Amino acid sequence: MKFARHPRGGQGYDPRQVDAFVQRIADALAGRIRLHPDEVRAVAFASAPAGQRGYDPRPVDEFLWRVERQLRAGFVPPTGLRTGADLLAVKLRKASNGYDRVEVDAFLARAATALDGATRMTVSEVRNTRFSTTSGLRRGYQVQAVDALLDELEQELRFRGR
Repeated sequence: MKFARHPRGGQGYDPRQVDAFVQRIADALAGRIRLHPDEVRAVAFASAPAGQRGYDPRPVDEFLWRVERQLRAGFVPPTGLRTGADLLAVKLRKASNGYDRVEVDAFLARAATALDGATRMTVSEVRNTRFSTTSGLRRGYQVQAVDALLDELEQELRFRGR
């Protein structure tokens, strides 16, 4: 989630604190940690450090309000990964130190068939998947990009009750 900077410099929420809490929310929605809705309601952010433009409080507060409601309702929203084709259409960036492309591609092909209903895959399988890493001349997929895609896949499977 990206937030706009406050229009007046030196005001607004400290971006580092907001970003750290948004990461906790992402982990909670992916099922990696537990986050109680009261924690979302009670969070307080310091003002941005002097000389920095902080995040505009209104969009941040509105986002937190929606997250709190979602956590209270226990609802996990669907993602853009409706079909296997949607999953396979995601372009992953390459990196010299990344996940092995053959392993990632094989896993994503299996996940695509699961999204299409031909096979079954659980949230636990996605969460516990590990890939070898590459180095040197053999380029792999950027770790952060693959991890973000797996988070989205995990959320979609959670939405589908798997």
